Amino acid sequence: MLIEQSFFSLPEILHGSGYQTQNYEAGIVSALSLSLLQVLNGRNVSNPIGCLQSERLYRINGLYQPGGRPRYFRADLFADVNRLYVANRRLSQYGWRHHLWLECKFLRGQTGVNGDCHASNKSPATGAILADLLRLALLVPEITDMTQSSRYFLHVYDADPKFYLTFRGRSWCKSLVTVGEHEIHISNLDQEPRAIKKFIGELPGLDVKLKVTNFYLGPLHTEHRPAYRCWLTRIDKIEATLDLHTVKIDINRRITQSADGLVHIAAFTAERLATLPDTPDTQPPRPDELEAVQADDPENPESDEQTEE
Repeated sequence: MLIEQSFFSLPEILHGSGYQTQNYEAGIVSALSLSLLQVLNGRNVSNPIGCLQSERLYRINGLYQPGGRPRYFRADLFADVNRLYVANRRLSQYGWRHHLWLECKFLRGQTGVNGDCHASNKSPATGAILADLLRLALLVPEITDMTQSSRYFLHVYDADPKFYLTFRGRSWCKSLVTVGEHEIHISNLDQEPRAIKKFIGELPGLDVKLKVTNFYLGPLHTEHRPAYRCWLTRIDKIEATLDLHTVKIDINRRITQSADGLVHIAAFTAERLATLPDTPDTQPPRPDELEAVQADDPENPESDEQTEE
C-alpha cells in the first residue's frame, strides 16, 4: 500500500528540478524512493531512510541451494516497514506487507520524425522485463507458510509501451500494460528467440502464472516532452511449476508447495537466469552491505519480525 501511495507522486518528482533530463533506470528508482520517504515522513517514522535499501540482495550469500553456484541477484529497491506497527489480517486484505520488493525498468528511445519515441529492437526490453518478473515471482525469500513480502514492478516509458514491447505472441505483455486486475501466463520459455534468452537464459519446463494489479499514470497530452507513461504492477498471486515441483503463493498470503518446491524452482531459476557483465548482479556483497542486510534479513530467524494480530 505504501508503494502505491508513493507511485502516485512519481510524475511530480520526475518533472521536478533536474529529473526532467534523467535518462537512467537508477533515476526512476531514486524518484520513487524520494516519494516513499515522503510517505514515511508523513507517518512520523523514526529514521525513515533506514527502512530502505537499494540494490538489495535476494540472498545474503548468493546461494539458492547448498553447494550451488552463487548468483548475486539484487532487487532495485527493498523496504522493511515493520516499525510502522499497523499491520493486521484485515489490513493485509488490501495488500499490506512487511517487506516490499521492487524491480524497475525505464524504457526510452530516440525521437522519430513524427515525434514518437520508440526503440527499433523490442526484444531487449521485452526480455529484460520478463527477467524482472521471474525474479520477483520466484527469488524473493520465504521462510514460513505465510508470505510477508509484496512484489512490485515499476515500468516507465517515454512513449506508448507498444513501441517497446513485443505484443505479438506474448499475451502477458498486453496484460502488463492494461489497468486493473489481470492474469499473466509465462510458459514455453525454451522456445523464446536468442535475443530474449540473452536476458532470461535457458529455462525449459518452467511455467509461471501470475495474478497482477496494474496502476497507471500518464499525460493528458504530450506537447511538452519528455512525457512519461508510468505503470506499477503489483503481483498478488503466484503459481509456478517445474517438473514435479510446485509452489503457490495465494492472495491471502498462504504458501502451499510440494516438498521444497519453492527452493527447487528458485534455485533452478537463479542458476539459469542470465546476468549482464559489469552489473551489480555479478558482484558479491561488500562487508558493510552484508552487515546491513543481516540486520533485518527476512531469511534470518533472529531478525525482528512483527507478529500480525
